[in-house]
Amino acid sequence: MSSERVISKPAARVPELPHPLARSRPRAGLVVICLLLVATYAMRRVYISTQREITLFVDGYPLSFRTHQTSVDAFLEEIGVEVNEADIVLPGLHAHLDDQVIIEWAKPVILEVDGQTLARYTHSKTVGDFLLETGVALGPRDRITMEGVEVDPEAPLSSRPKSVPRGVGKGKAMPLSLNPLSTQRIVIHRSLPFQLFDDGVLTTLSTIAPTVGQALKEHGVLIYLGDLVKPGLGTPVSTGMRVYIERAKPLTILIDGRRIVTRTQTERVKEALEEEGVALGVRDYTIPDRLTPLTDNMTVQVMRVKEQFVMEEESIPFETVWRPDPELEIDHRRLAQPGEEGLRRRLIRIRYENGQEKEWAITNEWVAKEPTTEVIAYGGEIVVRELETPEGSVRYWRKIRMLATSYTAATSGKSRDHPRYGITYLGWKATKGVIAVDPRVINLGTRMYVPGYGFGTAADTGGAIKGRHIDLAYDEDDLVHWFKWVDVYLLEPVPPPEEIRWILP
Repeated sequence: MSSERVISKPAARVPELPHPLARSRPRAGLVVICLLLVATYAMRRVYISTQREITLFVDGYPLSFRTHQTSVDAFLEEIGVEVNEADIVLPGLHAHLDDQVIIEWAKPVILEVDGQTLARYTHSKTVGDFLLETGVALGPRDRITMEGVEVDPEAPLSSRPKSVPRGVGKGKAMPLSLNPLSTQRIVIHRSLPFQLFDDGVLTTLSTIAPTVGQALKEHGVLIYLGDLVKPGLGTPVSTGMRVYIERAKPLTILIDGRRIVTRTQTERVKEALEEEGVALGVRDYTIPDRLTPLTDNMTVQVMRVKEQFVMEEESIPFETVWRPDPELEIDHRRLAQPGEEGLRRRLIRIRYENGQEKEWAITNEWVAKEPTTEVIAYGGEIVVRELETPEGSVRYWRKIRMLATSYTAATSGKSRDHPRYGITYLGWKATKGVIAVDPRVINLGTRMYVPGYGFGTAADTGGAIKGRHIDLAYDEDDLVHWFKWVDVYLLEPVPPPEEIRWILP
């Protein structure tokens, strides 16, 4: 019998369906949130749309805001702006809020005047208006400084507000500073009157300088080296002060090649030199004199004096004495005694002024060595000799070497119509045989013999005939030109001794 096994299969799982209520809860919360957001946005849009746009002018600078406020003070409080009593708000601080609000900040100023420090707010445009507003009067030389810089009354007070942060005026409330303008410090420097006696000349001045020296500089009063100021330059200035200036005299000193330009309170030249440290030597002097009173712009020249003594030597020439020697033939000489120069000494004082020689004087002179006289012996013996010539034998007593030239009446320098044309010094006719001589050498009338010319007589002179020079006369149609040295023989008779030129020139 067959058996049958039945295997059972697990039953299939049926999926569970969510509960209808459980599925609807999340969707309801989301809807609520969305509705809230929409309501908030709508309310904000309604709130914004109901705001009014207000323009705020801060010292002329426009800023734009939106607000629901209805009064000016509430609006300013909302945007964080604080004002004080000195600030100008238009319309009034408690007025109804219109489309625009104007604020003019009062400028903060610290004023220092007459020893007081005052803090003020002002709407004045210039420094002068502010001083007028505060009742401060200015003197003619008072000085105003603002932030340490000197200004005049027309200088403007700053009206520039601080920079406004980015975003202000686009509906954003940003607190503005209580004092949007930087505080300015104004100082009044009062001028003090004082009297100036400048070398006795009175001037009334006023100054804001703290000391006498600065006050004088302020008025262009120059103080020179040597000027005396009472009270001193560092003395504080006070009202009614008297300042005395004793001017030093301008002085120029010329010394040792230098030029010293100075000023002095001294009275005399001597004292001024001592003040400048100028020492004078024993012989030094000044122009003008050291005791001369000083005057303005005087020039004093210091003369440096030095003396030098010099020994000078000078030779003394010896004399020459001619003495006749009867044993020595004429025209011969011998040195009987040699001459020797002497020596003279002088002590000379030389005076120098500023390096230049001004005086030269001999203080002493003496002969240190006497000169020795030179003695020359000359011939005093006459020796007659014979000379053979083409014309025959002649006797001569002296032979002299001489320069011979020649002339005629036509070459003597006189014209033919001259009354002495062709006439010699002795009145002879100028013809051959007449010889012109220098009478200091050969006596007129002396007969002589000239080789190459012949015999002749010293019968003429001439301006050009000097010393050992003879001029031989010729007839006009027979001139022979001479210019040579020859021996000239003086013929007998021998003249008396007193007529002989023993020493020829």
